[in-house]
Amino acid sequence: MNTNTMNTLLSTPRVSRPALASLLHWQEPLATRLRFRHALPGMVANRLLNVELGLYLLAELVPMAPPQVLPDLLTGHGSVYRNRPIWSPRQHRALSQARILLAPYMDRTAWYNALAKYASLPLELRTYNSQGTLRTDVSGYLLRERVGMFAKAVA
Repeated sequence: MNTNTMNTLLSTPRVSRPALASLLHWQEPLATRLRFRHALPGMVANRLLNVELGLYLLAELVPMAPPQVLPDLLTGHGSVYRNRPIWSPRQHRALSQARILLAPYMDRTAWYNALAKYASLPLELRTYNSQGTLRTDVSGYLLRERVGMFAKAVA
């Protein structure tokens, strides 16, 4: 291999998937605060916020859909996607951004497992109920903080 070819190979930008840290950046500083305040192990706080972002997205785009249909929405398949209402450009952008942030949940099994783990968390950590709607007994401050963070993440 000559020097020019080698330099070209070394200087060519690599196309890669976004690093995990950049995919979780939208969750900070809340994820760290949850992790320490509630002594959550590993990535539990991150998964909690990812699940809630998925539930937020469903509420914004297809409010009557059950939580189980998120993979269909993210992949653009299934009746929930085919029968969706007409969306604004902002809603289309939200789905595009969510497809990046929630890519693991395009897999139905991964989403169902995440929902089950979310449901097993203590109630004081969760802002959504098992039907995928915001809990009415959560403080207004907590709801505004989370919903505001989710809106920014998919903006």
